[in-house]
Amino acid sequence: MAHTDIDTVAVDPDLPQGGAGVGPIQGAAGAAAPGLAHGATQSGLLAALGIVFGDIGTSPIYTLDTALKIGVIQPIQADVLGFLSLAIWSLLIVVGVWYAAFIMRADNRGEGGIFALMALAHQSAPNMAGFIAVLGIIGASLFYGDAVITPAISVLSAVEGLSVTAPALDHLVLPLALVILTTLFAVQRGGASRVGGWFGPIMMVWFGVLAVLGLWQIVQYPVVLAAFDPRWGLSFLLHAGWGAFAILAVVVLAVTGAEALYADMGHVGRQAVRKAFVFVVAPSLILNYLGQGAHALRDPVNGAHDTFFHLVPPAMQPFLVVLATLATVIASQAVISGAFAVTHQASHLGFWPRVETRHTSAAERGQVYVPSVNLVLFMAVITVVLVFQKSEKLAEAYGFAVTGTMVVTSMLAFLVARKVWGWPAWKAIPVVAFFMLFDVSFFLSCATKVLHGAWLPLVLGVLLILVMAGWRMGRTRLAARRRHEGVPLKIALSALRSPRVEHVRGTAVYLMEDKTLAPRAFLHNLKHNKACHQQIVFLSIQTTDTPWIEDACRVKAETLGEGLALVQVRFGFMEAPDVPAAVKATETMGVHIDRKDLSYFVSRAHLVEGDEGGLWTWLRGLFIFLYRNQAEPAEYYNIPHGRVVDLGSQITI
Repeated sequence: MAHTDIDTVAVDPDLPQGGAGVGPIQGAAGAAAPGLAHGATQSGLLAALGIVFGDIGTSPIYTLDTALKIGVIQPIQADVLGFLSLAIWSLLIVVGVWYAAFIMRADNRGEGGIFALMALAHQSAPNMAGFIAVLGIIGASLFYGDAVITPAISVLSAVEGLSVTAPALDHLVLPLALVILTTLFAVQRGGASRVGGWFGPIMMVWFGVLAVLGLWQIVQYPVVLAAFDPRWGLSFLLHAGWGAFAILAVVVLAVTGAEALYADMGHVGRQAVRKAFVFVVAPSLILNYLGQGAHALRDPVNGAHDTFFHLVPPAMQPFLVVLATLATVIASQAVISGAFAVTHQASHLGFWPRVETRHTSAAERGQVYVPSVNLVLFMAVITVVLVFQKSEKLAEAYGFAVTGTMVVTSMLAFLVARKVWGWPAWKAIPVVAFFMLFDVSFFLSCATKVLHGAWLPLVLGVLLILVMAGWRMGRTRLAARRRHEGVPLKIALSALRSPRVEHVRGTAVYLMEDKTLAPRAFLHNLKHNKACHQQIVFLSIQTTDTPWIEDACRVKAETLGEGLALVQVRFGFMEAPDVPAAVKATETMGVHIDRKDLSYFVSRAHLVEGDEGGLWTWLRGLFIFLYRNQAEPAEYYNIPHGRVVDLGSQITI
């Protein structure tokens, strides 16, 4: 694959060109598969329910209840039917048509998510690489806001059912939510493989309960079926005036989780996601929303608060609280794993510093754990719960990050429609504009809640955009400085003929910063040690903008004679890099490797601040801090620690 601008962004300032591939993970803006990935043994539909629909599947717990509690609607027919009509048609159009039918067509060899879509858009429009990269940064940054709020609002809303079952225990809601969240983050290091097999069946039970409860209420008050008429929703918005923004800011809660359909289709397949939505998820959610509306209209006293938990008799409420808590834990697990995956993927694509990543399953792809992200997320989620304390307060902050990501996805999808699908402008513009009308309307409505909670994902997003932008800018400047100060490889190799250079036994693998320049560690050995190994492998690694690379196309070796070899290794952006395996593969290509005496040389820069001003003055310190605290190359590239030689040099940026 030709070297592109996005590839250049992925150049690792310490190690090889193009960074490295990421472990097989889900896409940037959705939930990772907790225990279910390629090769999962569960049926496609069950797997989709357990992986993809946890977030959107738990939205009935708080959507209508939030609208009633914050006063967006009253338990009267015009308000309830209007709100339900908006929620139902938003669910069908945004999730069912836009994401399931259109967005999911834009797969990158079966993978989805912000980064997969970004790479696909870049393949088709390389001249817009900078703009596409900016969209990817914004979308990924907003996702982290979702990753903080989803566990908080999901678990908190479920545990709040305890106060419905036993009002005297209301004071235990917050402590219990904190305990559940703490436990959830504590068990992340073990991976979700052992319990992942239960996720699908539990969610199937959950959706079944949603449908049955909703249907029972509809039978008692069938008037609520009028909400299928979209005129109720349109009339409700038109009569609300400026209050329509407040209404849409709550309606959007019914479609949060739409990104997961696209992001996680690589785990279960496009058809499994679509079938699960059409035959299980959409009917169950719609029936439950209608059932809640019927209950609110039939019994305004109890229906005006904790609507979801009042769908069952008091004796059944403890069971519903337990089941809801399990469902929200699954939804939270998915988004937490998604944060690990996004960070891992962003790191290998060059948008984030190297991070320590642990693969928690040898058999299932997608099982990654990032300790630093787990700790930061835990502290952020606990802080959010302590600050907001009530799910309805968090609901006003929830939609901003999700809708922002949806807008970015639609913009990238437009590029794919024009360049990949070959749609003419007269077709692409009106189609995408129609669906973006929903995305933008939801986003603007959530933006009006900045003072009421939406500031949280906004602040998180801005901070992460600064981190990613600063990291990218720093990498670009560091790479330019190295090119300026570097020595061409051909010139450096001529020094090997000097009689003053001693040739020692063994094989040295030099990980290259630039495939045209001699590695600094190699120059260091020649200059200071006056020595080189009998066999030398110059290894250049490139991350491609496709998720997977076939083994037959992964390694390309060129022997340079006199024990020298130039090796190029390609990893897809969803693959786990394994440098020793790549080196071993070169033996079949005529490269001699002394496995008993094999050393890997990496170059590390000691960064010193320069005198250049401007924006870089503010971001330089951040970049240097991140650079110094990123993960070690050995872990990043799966190199045994005992075989790594790390040599550094000072560079002014």
